[in-house]
Amino acid sequence: MSHQNFPRRITVAEMAPHVHSFGVNENKVNKITEWMSKWLIAALSSGKIKSGDLLPSKGDLAFHIGVSKGTIQNVFRNLEDEGFVESKQRLGTFIKNPKDKPSMEKLTSKREFAIEVVKEYLQNEAYTPGDSLISIRQLAQKMGISNSTIRSAVLNLVSEGILEKRGKIFVVKKADYIISEKSSKTLAEKTASKIHTYIEKNLQKGGKLPSNTELARIFNVSVKTIHDALKQISKSGLIYSRRGRYGTLVTSGGDSAELYFYEKTEIKIRQYIIENCKAGDKLPSISNIAEQYGVSPKTVKKALDNLSEDGYLVFRRGRYGGTFVIEIPQEVKEAYKWLAISSDYVSNAEN
Repeated sequence: MSHQNFPRRITVAEMAPHVHSFGVNENKVNKITEWMSKWLIAALSSGKIKSGDLLPSKGDLAFHIGVSKGTIQNVFRNLEDEGFVESKQRLGTFIKNPKDKPSMEKLTSKREFAIEVVKEYLQNEAYTPGDSLISIRQLAQKMGISNSTIRSAVLNLVSEGILEKRGKIFVVKKADYIISEKSSKTLAEKTASKIHTYIEKNLQKGGKLPSNTELARIFNVSVKTIHDALKQISKSGLIYSRRGRYGTLVTSGGDSAELYFYEKTEIKIRQYIIENCKAGDKLPSISNIAEQYGVSPKTVKKALDNLSEDGYLVFRRGRYGGTFVIEIPQEVKEAYKWLAISSDYVSNAEN
């Protein structure tokens, strides 16, 4: 069989990812996104790569750059928002030339929205240079935005010189900044409204939504935006999502569904991290976790892989290796990055 029509996968060596060092106040996702954007523009212009080629796997890039797989996942989502790539489930991340097609709808991203909200908070609370900012968790609670998004916004303000990181706290560096006019709704919120209307017109209870990739095409947004929009809709109980081939199903608005073993285990591990860990801590071994929760090591491995993909854990090899916490999740009932669950679903994990 001829393989000439198969997409070519770019190797890490071709990209020469010399971005291994990061400053204390640098946002890793932003720095890697900027580097990859520049590389893609130059490589597309020179003909070194073309639309349809595959990027290296997230795992390979994460290993060579020295960051978590979750960090690379966020980089790929940023690149998708910019029109450089398109992710296809079980196939990989394909390179796109932004000049080939009209650009996607460009509204306020969740991160950009959070940046302006934090600026507005600093101004309303009359922060002055030298004042210490409240914690990321407190900010997230005040603004109703996830910890990870607020952290990303705060790190952006550090890179802009508005805030300064001193140890574990952030301090106001300057007060003469401009607050941009922000949309009352993020792109994800507007897309969620459109998807809700689409469901009401086209689907009944038990119906399956098109894939995230297909929804992104229908609504002319990125797959990341679709993912965020579906998370918002899931809070009402209208839909229930699972990874992989199971897809997203329409419920009656309050139906619960039994979780798989790896989903229950993932929730339990999240709660364990919230209650017992801090960034940098090492989790018990897979065999110990499996014994504690009465599941197979394979189930635990799948749950840990999902948490790593979400940016909470990192795997390290070698004599001093293991599974390490790099970010503390939010409370399980408030934020669950991939599973669209309600408190009813959470209760299933306790059985």
